[in-house]
Amino acid sequence: MTALYRYLITSVLLSQRYLPPTLIFLAALAVGTSSDSGPLESSYAFCVLAMLVCSTWLTVAIVNHEDPTQHQITLVMIGDSLRVLAITVAVVLTWCTPLLAIGLAYPIVTGKHVVTVGALAVGAAAQLSAAMIGSAIGLLCSRLVIPRIGIATLTAAAAILAVLLLRWISPIRPLMTLLSNEHSPADNAVPLTLLTALSAVLLIAAVLATRALADR
Repeated sequence: MTALYRYLITSVLLSQRYLPPTLIFLAALAVGTSSDSGPLESSYAFCVLAMLVCSTWLTVAIVNHEDPTQHQITLVMIGDSLRVLAITVAVVLTWCTPLLAIGLAYPIVTGKHVVTVGALAVGAAAQLSAAMIGSAIGLLCSRLVIPRIGIATLTAAAAILAVLLLRWISPIRPLMTLLSNEHSPADNAVPLTLLTALSAVLLIAAVLATRALADR
């Protein structure tokens, strides 16, 4: 497992497929949160949207960076497709971690906000939830499930719109609503924890569904 993690990290770095989603994330932060003087949590609501798009794109790029033949070789060497998917998700979340840190710091540096530990914790949990939901969408729209890139792209775009517009289809809409309300971080702690846990459950379900569809 450790060797596979190092291999995927190195392979992704050399392929440079992480660059487009990373640049999109940074550009979105620059456009959406620069010179903002409102509540810090409201700025983090925009970071959640940027993280959702970035993590979806990043997951598809990382899953698809191996051609089908190389992917089969990896499966044979590891012996279990579930382990390969789990490590792939770990690589995606590893790359999302520095982006999350940038998403926390950038609004503070470029805007005027009252910074508290509670606000930072709320922002971190919300962006982590978005990264997990984006990873779930990316897995289900990768080559393992949808071989044609055009159909996969349209499906991913439709899925992102659905999780943003439909309140009960994912935790993203409730998360953005929670970040935009005027409640204190302490008041938001319980619902935020539940939404983060739900995001983790949905990611696990996506991993299992991707494995079942890909193996079939």
